[in-house]
Amino acid sequence: MVLVSPVRRGVKSDAPAIAQRVAEELARDASIEPLVSDEFSREEFEFALAHSSNPMWVEDSHGLIRGHLSGTTFDDSLYGRQTWTGPDGYSYEVPDVLDNLCERAHHTWSELGSNAHLVWAFAGTGTQDWIERDYRVVSVRGAKVLDGAVDFTWPTEHRVRRGTLDDLATALAFDNLIDLAQGVDPETLTHEQLTANRADLVNLLDDPECHYYLVDVEGQPAAQCVTFPLPELRGNFKNTLHIGSLAVSPDCRRQGLATMLMHEVVNAAIRQGHGYAEVRWHIDNEPATSLWSSLGFRPTYAQLRHTLIT
Repeated sequence: MVLVSPVRRGVKSDAPAIAQRVAEELARDASIEPLVSDEFSREEFEFALAHSSNPMWVEDSHGLIRGHLSGTTFDDSLYGRQTWTGPDGYSYEVPDVLDNLCERAHHTWSELGSNAHLVWAFAGTGTQDWIERDYRVVSVRGAKVLDGAVDFTWPTEHRVRRGTLDDLATALAFDNLIDLAQGVDPETLTHEQLTANRADLVNLLDDPECHYYLVDVEGQPAAQCVTFPLPELRGNFKNTLHIGSLAVSPDCRRQGLATMLMHEVVNAAIRQGHGYAEVRWHIDNEPATSLWSSLGFRPTYAQLRHTLIT
């Protein structure tokens, strides 16, 4: 007896059923964690899904959609070709459905040359099924409500300023510190990777929506971070500020610089009308995990990675 797989490629007419599943799961997550937004336009989602060029699979049980899985395959300068799935890129009624979807999707992504699948899942309970399928958590999204300014004063020898393209060398040095904290040795990066990193920093410093904070202590760069308004992301509130690339010079650590810089950033965000802030950190970066937790950020989503067989 030949068993026919219940998984097939998705078609435009599947969009309403998938949108319903995504809306229900988003509402469930928001009911558990208030820092997850359940804002969701079914009309916009259905339109985007119906016109997407990314391959999508659905498990179809006699006309009933029991789950879906899609992903965007892209080339990363550091990790090579990978496939990325957001919180609205999958759904499944039971783990067996996830197994069926992954079997088909992994095969296709491998044929496209992808070496890994990255997926964002609801932090905590939403990660377990993925972990049981050999996915591992690599990073975390955390958020907090910006509900009040912090009263503090910088020491007299400290100066906070907005960095510019003239600070590119400083930004590159701090970028190396971040790589090391995330387990990447800058000495192992290829010329192409270093060139891509430099180009990214130039774009960041030249972007008027990005604010590059630099803290100088006695005239020397001691700490940095970058902020920018987040575009609409599934699970995020609209008026959310992203805070990233936080780094402190080794000579200036354990002096409260990171905490004071975050107070500066949060106070500025509140003045600008932001109601929420989001951060992301690598799971192996223990100091970052401790810092963000101490500042009131709670995990909302976790990114998991699975190596594909090519």
